[in-house]
Amino acid sequence: MAARKKVSAAATPSQIASTSSASGKAPPTPSPSSSHPRDPLPFAHFLPRLPLQLVAVLFSCVTSSSVTLPDVSIPAPTRFVASLIRDPLSTLPLLCGLLAIIQGWFGYWARSCRLEAEKANKDVGAKADTQVTTRTESKSFRGSLGKLWDNALKGEAPHQRLFKKRADGQSAFASIDTRFVPQAVMITLGATLTLHGAIVLLGAPLTSNVTHTFLLALLLAVLAVLPLSIALPPVATTNGRFAWLRLVSSLSPSDNLELVLIAPAVGTLVGAWTGAFPIPLDWDRPWQKWPVTPTVGALAGHAIGSLVGFAVVAWRKTLEAAVDVLQEAKENEGMQRKTGGMKETRKIK
Repeated sequence: MAARKKVSAAATPSQIASTSSASGKAPPTPSPSSSHPRDPLPFAHFLPRLPLQLVAVLFSCVTSSSVTLPDVSIPAPTRFVASLIRDPLSTLPLLCGLLAIIQGWFGYWARSCRLEAEKANKDVGAKADTQVTTRTESKSFRGSLGKLWDNALKGEAPHQRLFKKRADGQSAFASIDTRFVPQAVMITLGATLTLHGAIVLLGAPLTSNVTHTFLLALLLAVLAVLPLSIALPPVATTNGRFAWLRLVSSLSPSDNLELVLIAPAVGTLVGAWTGAFPIPLDWDRPWQKWPVTPTVGALAGHAIGSLVGFAVVAWRKTLEAAVDVLQEAKENEGMQRKTGGMKETRKIK
């Protein structure tokens, strides 16, 4: 008995495969999705986070407008535009402060996702040799759709992380890493000054309404640059510098995380530029006052860019899941044919 145990323990994977084939059972094959490097964007977490972020931005606009116009009987969009017309120097600073909190929260989440993915991808080679995924699933169309949905919504829930930490004897509430704060503030302020100069070059007044222009530039920097400076710090790492150079020069994100960071940034800048078009027109409307329309355009562009990024990521996830389903079905079909051929050979013998 002991000799048999030693021989079975020392059996190679090829022997195990031949034994299982001889018995008529296909050996378990790893899931095709497990061979891919981990995506730094967990779609299951990003799916509810995006609506929450957009609602928080809307709440910031309503809150900042209530300082100038506390009358709640006026509809929120009208009250926000009216507050920008009446007193932008009181509305924009509060709006920038609230948006900085929201964008900082989103950037810190993106940074955590990137660090976790980098750590997981370092160990993916070692774990691939020891882990074998086995799962029984329906081969019907409903089973394929179920796997599409399961693969598209991969991720780990926050409460599962807390349970793992408690099981390992760690504190459930990890300390927040604040090393990114100095360089994020420095990069955001530098981007504010750069955008201020670009806005002036594009036709904004040079000597008058300087504070209005600076606050608009600060708003654009908070919406477009702050999350990128936290998630992809260009000062701390060489990879971050190359990522910034690639994103700024060619707008070519390398993964889904960079896509959901750069899409709202591009939307913000394009929206602010588009929003400035009605200002020189001779309509004599109060909302043509500087910088009402660029501010509204930047906020609208940020929302549209976020939704576009989400749509592209969802489409990519669906295609990846479909490829995994088709690949695994092809592998299972080949294994079944091989097993059937071996059965027929044994019958002939």
